[in-house]
Amino acid sequence: GDFTITSPKQLGGVLFEKWGVGQEPGKRQKKTATGQISTRESELVKLKGEHAIIDLILAHRELQKLLSTYIDAIPPLLDPDGRLHTTFVQTGAATGRLSSQNPNLQNIPIKTELGRRIRTAFVAPPGNRLLSFDYSQIELRLAAFLSGDAKLTEIFKRGEDVHSAVAAEVFGVPQSEVTYDMRRSAKV
Repeated sequence: GDFTITSPKQLGGVLFEKWGVGQEPGKRQKKTATGQISTRESELVKLKGEHAIIDLILAHRELQKLLSTYIDAIPPLLDPDGRLHTTFVQTGAATGRLSSQNPNLQNIPIKTELGRRIRTAFVAPPGNRLLSFDYSQIELRLAAFLSGDAKLTEIFKRGEDVHSAVAAEVFGVPQSEVTYDMRRSAKV
């Protein structure tokens, strides 16, 4: 029978109860607060290859997200000349970083081919450019500057991976011997 693919309850019923997808021993699918097996994207990705429908559901979700977030949402935001202008918000992010809205320019898709095609619609008017800034480790750079810490400042001046360099210092090993766990510990 028919079911609504956007309904987690109906989708879960078809996938997990009717078809038994993900029921093999050793499969640890997360459950929702109500005890149903989760149909979140991260959980469905774990089931890729178990049933042809999984890839189709993931493709449908990508299309639905692109449609609702960009294709349907952006045209009403255009100015009379057909241009799009974001609003930068200085107090919108809990981290204190600059954010933008209507649309959120920090959330333009890039990971998939379809997402990259949508990204090509964001162009600057003639004679202008779109710039992307990534303030790499801005908080640690400020900490190095404000504290006057010579070693931390030198790490940034040399353009090194700050977490690996700090791990090398903390663990007393050359940077070439810093392991993933050492780096993660230094980052924490």
